[in-house]
Amino acid sequence: MTNDCPECVGAREVSRQAERALRRQFLREYQTKAVEAVCRAARNGERRITVCQPVGTGKTEVQAELCRIAKYPLNIVPLLDLMRQNRDRMELRLGEKCDIEQGPNFAESIDGLRRRVIVGSRDSLLSNNRYKARAYDRVSIVLVDECHYKMTAQMEQMLCHFEERGATIVGFSATPYKGKGKGLRFFPRPQFVYTLREALNDAWLVPPKCFASESKAFDLTLVDEVAGEWDRKQLSDILSAEHCAQEVTSLVLSTFKQEPSVVYAHCVRQAKLLVEVFERYGVRVSIVYAKQRPDVRKANMDAFLSGETKIIVNVGILGMGWDFPDLRNIYSAAPTKSLSKLEQRIGRVLRPLTGTLHPEMTHDERRRAILESGKPHGNYYDITGNIRNQQLLSVFDILDAKLRKSPTRRERLASTLTMEGIDPLDAIREADAADLAELERQAQELMEKRKSLLIGVTFDHDSRDPFAKPEGKKQRGWRMMYGKYRGQPLTSIPEGYLSWVMSSQKKESPFKSAVRKELDRRKKEQPPS
Repeated sequence: MTNDCPECVGAREVSRQAERALRRQFLREYQTKAVEAVCRAARNGERRITVCQPVGTGKTEVQAELCRIAKYPLNIVPLLDLMRQNRDRMELRLGEKCDIEQGPNFAESIDGLRRRVIVGSRDSLLSNNRYKARAYDRVSIVLVDECHYKMTAQMEQMLCHFEERGATIVGFSATPYKGKGKGLRFFPRPQFVYTLREALNDAWLVPPKCFASESKAFDLTLVDEVAGEWDRKQLSDILSAEHCAQEVTSLVLSTFKQEPSVVYAHCVRQAKLLVEVFERYGVRVSIVYAKQRPDVRKANMDAFLSGETKIIVNVGILGMGWDFPDLRNIYSAAPTKSLSKLEQRIGRVLRPLTGTLHPEMTHDERRRAILESGKPHGNYYDITGNIRNQQLLSVFDILDAKLRKSPTRRERLASTLTMEGIDPLDAIREADAADLAELERQAQELMEKRKSLLIGVTFDHDSRDPFAKPEGKKQRGWRMMYGKYRGQPLTSIPEGYLSWVMSSQKKESPFKSAVRKELDRRKKEQPPS
């Protein structure tokens, strides 16, 4: 009970309504649910919380809302470009400046100058234990973007440092698992999950159109498996061969239609060879990779983003945190056995064009807006060998969990992928309908088979609901097993017919004994003459 006056209570209620209106202005329904799930888990005393949202569904918006609610939030990002993106969006949504912890920039530790929200680079925070500075003494919530990425012992030590001082740790990722689906070591299973398939069905993302290349140049059966992935050296040798590069560039040049496109390469050697082959055809392309000089990498990225080049070849750079809605085509020339890497890769092409959608739209309005936009779908080309090989992961591994337990379903779905391209969600819906029809057929077969069974005596195998009210007490006892009275109780069969049965039964059996007992019962019940 409180002693607040009605005016104060009313003022707080108006404030809450204004807060909810502001939230609705920026947040979509599932984003609001994600915020509420985090707040509910924190109120229940959970100190480690995980949020799963697919690529392109606005994890940064959820983080910004949590920063608005929390007292002293810290947002940790794994990549420099992602940090700038997060900082800009935070300041736009919150209407306040954020401190930066990166390289020569240090978060302010002097009261009165210190800003409430800090956006920090994970590498900078870990460098020389910068996270132990006075600026972080009051951190109340730590938001870890891409929490599946490089959770080293040092990173865990930093998060435990904040946790021990009372902070709540919230991890965000489109793929909060390792490799083929194993849970993360530090973060728990997600308290909130919004899947890629749900986002596509809800029309928040552009539907993918998937293509499979029947490659003649790649023979992945020659590559060994090491720690759940392809052997990097062997795979590099195969993919960096001249004929493989020629096949990849030929497919790209014949299908990209001068639209923004990205090629995922396995290694720098393969990426540089692809660029060389493109240039032989007179096509200028950009290339980015981790050990590239920062100024060269920025120049290549700027050339692609500005439209000066339409194709960008990358190694390990554009697989996470890259936001480029204008992207139309993805060419996967880097096979992987990691579901996480594959989903991160495919998600890059599923963002709608900027301005296509807004939170107030209905489902039908969103779907129509996407279809009428300049990007009605995104194209994903798998050119790493025969995708029907069960060793290879495909888009179906991400969108359809059922096939992970059904090799036949995997083969059926993989066979639908061709160079003509398909909508994978349509293929999955057709597979669901086929599976349901097969289950109904098997159930009908089983019912017909049961009706023809004879088990000692003939029972009536019907389909009556076992939970329905009783239809009346049925007469128990032996029934006739054959002949014109088959199935009828022995007590209702004429005495003469039973006598004939006794004479025709040469061997003793439980059935013959039952017939004899019935005849004896009738003799005893006959009145004396």
